[in-house]
Amino acid sequence: MSSSRPIMLRSAARSHVGAVRRNNQDSGYAGPNFLLIADGMGGHAGGDVASAITVARLADLDADDHDHDASEALRTAILDANERITNSVAEKPELAGMGTTVTAVLCAGSKLALAHIGDSRGYLLRDGELDIATHDHTFVQMLVDEGRITAEEAEQHPQRSVVMRVLGDVGAAPELDMSIREARIGDRWMLCSDGLTGFADIDEIKHALATIDDPGACCERLIDMALDGGGADNITVVIGDVVEADDEGLSRGGESVGSVRDNPQFALLGQKDTPTELIDTGQFDTIAVEDTDTHPLDIVDRPDAGDPAGPEAAGAATGTGAAAAGAGAAAGAGAATASGAGEGTQAGAARDGATREIAAGQDWGEEDEHPRRRPVLGIVITIAVLGALVLASIVGYSFIRSQYYVAAETGKVAVYRGIAQKLGPLELSELDETTDVAVDDLSPYSQRRIEQTIPASSRADADKLVENLREEAAQNNAKRIAAEASDNSSDPAPPPESAAPAGDAPEDGAPEDSPAADTGG
Repeated sequence: MSSSRPIMLRSAARSHVGAVRRNNQDSGYAGPNFLLIADGMGGHAGGDVASAITVARLADLDADDHDHDASEALRTAILDANERITNSVAEKPELAGMGTTVTAVLCAGSKLALAHIGDSRGYLLRDGELDIATHDHTFVQMLVDEGRITAEEAEQHPQRSVVMRVLGDVGAAPELDMSIREARIGDRWMLCSDGLTGFADIDEIKHALATIDDPGACCERLIDMALDGGGADNITVVIGDVVEADDEGLSRGGESVGSVRDNPQFALLGQKDTPTELIDTGQFDTIAVEDTDTHPLDIVDRPDAGDPAGPEAAGAATGTGAAAAGAGAAAGAGAATASGAGEGTQAGAARDGATREIAAGQDWGEEDEHPRRRPVLGIVITIAVLGALVLASIVGYSFIRSQYYVAAETGKVAVYRGIAQKLGPLELSELDETTDVAVDDLSPYSQRRIEQTIPASSRADADKLVENLREEAAQNNAKRIAAEASDNSSDPAPPPESAAPAGDAPEDGAPEDSPAADTGG
């Protein structure tokens, strides 16, 4: 039975860089009204930037009272974050191609608004049963939905990491999955990046969620499980328990983890009339080695966790506003144009100043001791970035050229090479072959599939699809011919004309040479 009482979330968030990666491209947030996970696109420059921009923008939702307009407020904030990401690319072209997943839960009176895009996941534990509440926007999930592969095969598919829909610089408006969900006191929601689900068994995840009461401790246990499973990706877990709202709980701030905490200056990117020249977005520059050695979990706003900067510094990245923390770091770097940071400005600078200076290779507050090294370093970085972009373009082009799909062309089944998408005005596919199979000879179901296009991972797979459709068309034609023959044979034969017996005279008025008078000899 759903609760009609106002609700809140007893929540926690944790993030870990993993056992292999050097920087954390995940960002997360947990507050009394709002849960959020954002996984920056792996392998793309700026994934950590995209996720941090997104969480910094959306964390503001935790402070507002959303009821009937929660879904629209969530959608608007996500679209604004998308705009900030694209603005950042315009300001810093080296970030081209960056993107992030988004999975978010926002309290709406006695219900929850859920938004989702990408392959991060949202799970609901209710009455001991764990159900997935989101749908992966991946290539292999599309194959599963079409019945071409099983869910078990999808877990080992070589293209399981190909995400079809994300937020960011991808040349198209984001297609969000939006819904309003029932909220029950006692429900437990978990949002996570694929660094958890890709390396931990789902049954063990369910057991931890069902048996570890404290959300923070449960997050930490789940991250340990992913690390034990290899930890080859960033791992971020956000947990929120649905409880009855109370003033004390609602007054508590939220906590930010991952890139948005490590790089609060990213919160300033993409905003109008905000200088960005001093904002460092180097892919690995903002993560010091000691960050992963001495602080394996990103724990914010928990004085008992032993945060070296103390509770005041930790509060800079919490529900008081990620933008305030970002302004604090930028102020410490010399960008004094941001306003409204208040005490969070000093706290943010105190927390992140030392690490940022060491990572960037210079003290922003002192004169550069090696002025001649900077141009050379800049050239090297530029060449490296251009090389990476060229390599990414080659890899992307090769991937597209290796894909096929089956669609309709002038009433016939046709094979196309590429993917059935556009990148601005650019078509990402070309006609490879028009077959002799007529679309009209297929079943209505197959015609709908053809209309929506049927993807194939190789030309051989495309040929198999065409052969299956050809057999279906032949069977349909054979059935139609048999049905027509059956209809003709069941028609009643016309009654024979009466003939006079041989030797009898014709009826009155019948001519001598009429059939009735013909005796046959």
